[in-house]
Amino acid sequence: MSILTVVGISSGISAVTIGIGLLLLFFHSNSSYFLLCILAVLFSAWYGGLRTGLTTTVFTSASIVYFFLAQDTISPANRLSSFIDLLFFFLVSILLNIVIDKIRNTRDILGYKQREKEYFTLLTQMQKDNEKYRKEVKARDEFLSIASHELKTPLSAMLLQIQTALYNIRSVSLANFSVENLLRMLQSTEQQSKRLSKMINDLLNVSLITTGKLELEKEEVDLAQLTKDVVDRFMERAEREGSQITLKAAEKVVGEWDKLRIEQAVTNLISNALKYGNSKPIDIQVAKHDGMGKIAVTDHGIGIPENQQERIFERFERAVSSHAYKGLGVGLYITHQIVKTHNGKIKLASREGDGSTFVIELPLNQSAKS
Repeated sequence: MSILTVVGISSGISAVTIGIGLLLLFFHSNSSYFLLCILAVLFSAWYGGLRTGLTTTVFTSASIVYFFLAQDTISPANRLSSFIDLLFFFLVSILLNIVIDKIRNTRDILGYKQREKEYFTLLTQMQKDNEKYRKEVKARDEFLSIASHELKTPLSAMLLQIQTALYNIRSVSLANFSVENLLRMLQSTEQQSKRLSKMINDLLNVSLITTGKLELEKEEVDLAQLTKDVVDRFMERAEREGSQITLKAAEKVVGEWDKLRIEQAVTNLISNALKYGNSKPIDIQVAKHDGMGKIAVTDHGIGIPENQQERIFERFERAVSSHAYKGLGVGLYITHQIVKTHNGKIKLASREGDGSTFVIELPLNQSAKS
C-alpha cells in the first residue's frame, strides 16, 4: 500500500469519526461542552503530537467527570447519560489521536522522502560538479606544466644561440669568423622568438576569453581574400614540410567581422592541419551559403578519435600527447571562442587515421556580439 493511499484512508477515517462524534454530541444536552473538548483534543493532537493529544484527552475527561458526574446536584438519569457521553468522548478522542498521529507520521515521511530526493539530486549534482572541477584542475595543472616547458624551450634555445654568437664575435679571430654561421644562429633565434611570441599571445587570448574581455573591432571583411592572405603566409612552411595547400574560394564573401580575430582562427586551423596532417595535401574551401560565410579546412593526417572530438574545443584539453606534438594545445579553444563571439559555429568531421575537416560558419548579416 502506498503512502498516499494510507494518507487517504487515514483522512477518511478521521473525517467519519469527527462527523459521528459531532452529530451525536449535537443532539445531546451537553453538546457544546463536549464539542469544545473534541476540538481541544483535535488541536492538541495535530499540533502537539500523540502524547500531547492523549494528555489533553485525560484532562478533558477529568473535567467532564468533575462537571457532569461528581456533582451531587446531578440526577441519576443525567449522570448515566453523562457517563455514556464520557465513554463515547474518551473512545472517540483516543481514536482521533491515533488517526491524527498516523496522518502526521505519514505527512512527515512524505516530507522526509521529498527532502531525501532533493538532497540526493543535489548530492548527485555536487558529485558531478566535483568530478568536473577535479578534471579541470588536473587539466589546468597539466597545461601549466606543458606551458612552462614549452616557454622554457625557446628561451633556452635563444639564450644558447645568443651566447654562442657573442662568444664567436669576442673570441674568434676575424680570419676564422663565419658570417654564415652567425646568420644561421640569428635566423634560429628569430624562429624561436616567433614561437615564443605566439605562445605568449595564446596565453593572453586564453586570459581575455576566461575573463570575458575578448572584444571585437568589426569592419567589412572579405573572407575569401582574408583566407588567401593567410594561406600565402603558410606556403613556405608547407613546402618545407612537404605538404601542398589547395585553396578554392568564391569570388567574394563579405561580412562584418573582426579581421584580426578571424585571421587568428583561420591561422590556427591551417597550423593544426600542417602539424597533424602527416605532410599530406591540405584542402581549403571558402564559400557562402544560406546567409553564412563558410571556411572548411581539410587535412588527411592522424584524425581525432570520436571520444575526443567534444573535448578538444575545451580549455586546457588536448587530443594528442604533449610529448609527440609541441605547443600549448589551446589553439582550437581560442578558435572556438572567437567564432562563438561572432555568433558563428565551428564543426568537426573526423575519423582516426583518416584526417579531419574543420568548418567555420559565420553569419554574413547578423550583428555580432561586441
